[in-house]
Amino acid sequence: MHRKINSCKAQFNLTEVKTGKANALDFQLVTYLGYLIAMAPKHNYFIVSQDKGFKSACQFWKERDINVSLVSDLTGRDEDQVETQLANDVRAVVKDKAVADKVTRIILKYKTKQGINNALVREFQSQDNKKASELYKAIKPLLKDKKGK
Repeated sequence: MHRKINSCKAQFNLTEVKTGKANALDFQLVTYLGYLIAMAPKHNYFIVSQDKGFKSACQFWKERDINVSLVSDLTGRDEDQVETQLANDVRAVVKDKAVADKVTRIILKYKTKQGINNALVREFQSQDNKKASELYKAIKPLLKDKKGK
């Protein structure tokens, strides 16, 4: 991850944050964003997160003519672009379109590889779980950004 950060064209600062309570990090990040905007309101700001909760912060600043965008990754892709790319990647390894669409929805819903695997087993039930196992093996290379083994 640090290589991706170093190779991107964004300017960034490392700041220690204290966490503890739910959403503590999010509140600190949005507060710091407000500070940065006060210092340089004409800059373009990007929140790199897949947390849709940041959309409200982007909307808040948009209403004040400040450019804050929510992007899903360091390439600058937004949520729709990421989902479209994932759907295409899944369809490349899962030939049945209906199955590929279900698998894509499962990948988008779960944050961990274990969660995805469990959901596949529930969705594609069989006595030996062969279908779910085959699907998981097919999509595993697409799950690099998910937590777990």
